[in-house]
Amino acid sequence: MSQVSVVSGGGRGIGRAVALALGAAGHPVCVNDTGVALDGSAPDPATAERCAEEIRAAGGRALALDVDARTPKAAEQLVARIAEWAGHPPTVLVHAAGTLRDAMAHKASADDWAEVLGSHLSVGVELTRAMLPDVRAGGYGRIVYLGGAAGLVGSVGQAAYATAKAALFGLTRAVALELASRDVCVNYVAPFAHTRMTEAIPPVTEQLREYLRHAPRATPADVAPFVAWLCSPSAAGVSGQVFGARGAEVSIWSQPRPVAAVVDTSGWDAAGLDAVARPALEPHLVPLESEFDLFGGPPLAVERSSGDQP
Repeated sequence: MSQVSVVSGGGRGIGRAVALALGAAGHPVCVNDTGVALDGSAPDPATAERCAEEIRAAGGRALALDVDARTPKAAEQLVARIAEWAGHPPTVLVHAAGTLRDAMAHKASADDWAEVLGSHLSVGVELTRAMLPDVRAGGYGRIVYLGGAAGLVGSVGQAAYATAKAALFGLTRAVALELASRDVCVNYVAPFAHTRMTEAIPPVTEQLREYLRHAPRATPADVAPFVAWLCSPSAAGVSGQVFGARGAEVSIWSQPRPVAAVVDTSGWDAAGLDAVARPALEPHLVPLESEFDLFGGPPLAVERSSGDQP
């Protein structure tokens, strides 16, 4: 039985590159994309269809659906339509959908928060929930959430985006643990690639100007092979992990674990916390660094011949 894949946000950017890679690997692929602008406005159903046609032109099978899957009903209908088209339910989910409305936490409107959380988090949650009954029954599945360094490290002016991506990390761990007894692998990939999202970053500091100057070295096509591998049978046993993908580099990230502890069996008070606990724990405090502090340098580009297209 072939693996049937769903790629949310599959019409553009990293999602498109992943959809093409899965199609080339023999997966029947549902390209799920509403075709909205970066801020979630102006939907365009042709966006999903263009990617689906690329897959078909290369000899693969593809279905384009412009369903907004952020509600349970919409996600269930999407999964049912895929099952009808493919002949069996989808077993692979790559969640790449998401919009962007950058603003400081106190300045973003309620609508801004709802849009960003809905597109990044709710779509991932509801597609997962809609697919899991069949995945559990079949004992096989692959889920990859495209997260972001902002969700793991932080980023100024992207509170809603960072919150959504951080929540996807929690979803990764929870679902991976729930399905650990089956051949179901759930992973989180923090990608960096030159897309319309990176183009939207305002170059307000020299650090950001330098970051953006080198950004085109890393392309969506660089990320796609690794994500497609995580969606393959070869990735059996790799689950609950956080990976990075940036140009020619693939990395694995640490995850939150206790690194130091202090004990006072009589109970802590303010004096003890000042005198004992803080000095013991302070060397382990994590610096307030943003993703741009960590990844402001140029990515290592994939070497391509002059005829290769990213």
